[in-house]
Amino acid sequence: MVDYSQFEASTKSGIHADASRIKKHDEIIGAVLSQRKSSKIIFVVCLAVLAVLAYFKLWVPVGICALAALFFLWRGTGKISEDYMREVYEEGLLVPGLIVKTQPLTIMAIANLVAQDGADTVNGCYNLVVKNLEGAKNQLYEKVPCSCFFRYEGGPYHSAFQPHPLYWATTNQQEIAAALRQVEEDNKENSRDEWEVLKEMAEKFPDLKNGEIIVLNENYEPFGRKDYLDSNYKPLEG
Repeated sequence: MVDYSQFEASTKSGIHADASRIKKHDEIIGAVLSQRKSSKIIFVVCLAVLAVLAYFKLWVPVGICALAALFFLWRGTGKISEDYMREVYEEGLLVPGLIVKTQPLTIMAIANLVAQDGADTVNGCYNLVVKNLEGAKNQLYEKVPCSCFFRYEGGPYHSAFQPHPLYWATTNQQEIAAALRQVEEDNKENSRDEWEVLKEMAEKFPDLKNGEIIVLNENYEPFGRKDYLDSNYKPLEG
């Protein structure tokens, strides 16, 4: 059995991603960067409190504060390189996304979750709530090509994926249009029109939160629901 956990996208976006634009507009990467920045600030505060507690020889609180400082140091370390930011868009899998709500602005994207050759087809529909999508028309059912990497935790399937709209990485409308044409070509090979599947899932699950994924079988029938960070899905009732 061929193992595809070392991910290589079968179809890539073809765009030239702009790292400075990604830093400004990519809300997923931006959230990680913001969390790391705040963690560094809290780490410094913990050190200051730790010094005061040590001065008064309050050793139990010192221990607790030290553990907290170590946690925030761990969470605040590391950085996302510009090369990685570009790779998300240039090396990730090109997938269809669709604006399914305008208030709040919500994009749903679909991707094949199969990680190993021979496994039955399983798809995921990711619900992405965004603040802004500069360059798009932001109209209901507007098609938005996205690029994604997958999270792999073992077994025949990727556990999750996150779509990044190409508008977050480039202002080149010709490149985005070319990517959309490629998505349309790929869609012709599917047993169902995936744009229609996205509409159907959005209507069937109107209460999806940001980052939730609906899991579909090979016939595009939903059978599970999970948060992006969860390892396993919860079976749908009924």
